[in-house]
Amino acid sequence: MWDALSGSSDSVKDEADPKRRRELAAAVLMVEVARADFEQDDTEMAVVQRELARQFGLSAAEIAALTDEAQQTADDEVSLHRYVETLNDELGYDDKIAVLEMLWRVAYADGVLEKHEEHLMRRYADLLYIPHRDWIQAKLRVAKG
Repeated sequence: MWDALSGSSDSVKDEADPKRRRELAAAVLMVEVARADFEQDDTEMAVVQRELARQFGLSAAEIAALTDEAQQTADDEVSLHRYVETLNDELGYDDKIAVLEMLWRVAYADGVLEKHEEHLMRRYADLLYIPHRDWIQAKLRVAKG
């Protein structure tokens, strides 16, 4: 019963394939950034899909399935800690910076960086153990295009 209530029965940690765990973790965080301004538009989701294709080399069908799963997971989860934990456990520092840049691309997708998006980005950087200096540098790299 506890598993059903906590959602731990379908935890990202339960996924056997480490690549799939990382893909889902990154996708869930991107979906949350897309929703941070309380408006998830097609432009932001197109960037999520483009980033998944670019970073992970997924097919269109794999991207569709992954984004659907990420959106459902983001709807259902109370805490996204397990997804951040997956990235911390399975990625090196440079790869975490790459994820942070993916998240920035989603935040900037609609041309406006809302305060809620920036706050969430700061929180994710802290949870990924990325210092403020590197957070700013990643933000500037993405903002400059």
